[in-house]
Amino acid sequence: MALEIFWTDEAKKDLDNIIEYLESRWTDREISKFFNRLEKCLAHIQKAPHRSKDSLRKPGTKEYQHSPQTTIFYSYDNDKINLLRLWANPKDSTEL
Repeated sequence: MALEIFWTDEAKKDLDNIIEYLESRWTDREISKFFNRLEKCLAHIQKAPHRSKDSLRKPGTKEYQHSPQTTIFYSYDNDKINLLRLWANPKDSTEL
């Protein structure tokens, strides 16, 4: 049974920032691909939250690589998944 995902305020803010960035630099098609991939990643996390690697950057959490540019940080228990951050992994400060 898939666990329900709860977004923290920080994760929501991260997503808002990512959307703002994407809208300013990407096409609608690329944005759609980003969100399709995000939905697939979240579905995978829901089905098997234990399978993602333990985070070395945020001890006590798991991390799932959404793309080379974005990592999903979360914690979970028997009842739910807490989406903690949607972290941008920029190569420099001008990229997402």
